Amino acid sequence: MIRKLPLLLGSLIVTVFAQAPAPQPNPNFTGNIIRLTETPPGVITYIKFEAGARTKWHIHEKGQMILVEEGVGYEQKKGGPIVELHAGETIWCPPGVAHWHGASPEKGGTQYNVTRGGITWLDYVTDEEFHGKPVRK
Repeated sequence: MIRKLPLLLGSLIVTVFAQAPAPQPNPNFTGNIIRLTETPPGVITYIKFEAGARTKWHIHEKGQMILVEEGVGYEQKKGGPIVELHAGETIWCPPGVAHWHGASPEKGGTQYNVTRGGITWLDYVTDEEFHGKPVRK
């Protein structure tokens, strides 16, 4: 399969075409898989939030996956509801979307966060924003 890839050269964007790897059999999977490795790979951050702790609003260049390992986590995308997450639950924040995450006001939580690309930090999450009524995922 031929993939179309944008390439940035200074202020000029050029399109290059790359041959994707052929599907490979693997004894641990049913059917063929194609393994694509991006450079740089994702970064995993392990954070233990105390009750009431949270990040500032921020944007991930290539998105972020949040997995709550224990306790209670909160996540909110700009303009959306606060989502309450419990141990074993995940949420995805797409690239370029402002969001924040942390623990609930009453209970701390531990998160694994997988991100790729740069982070743009924005404003602090106000107490009013943080104490909004959460919804369950």
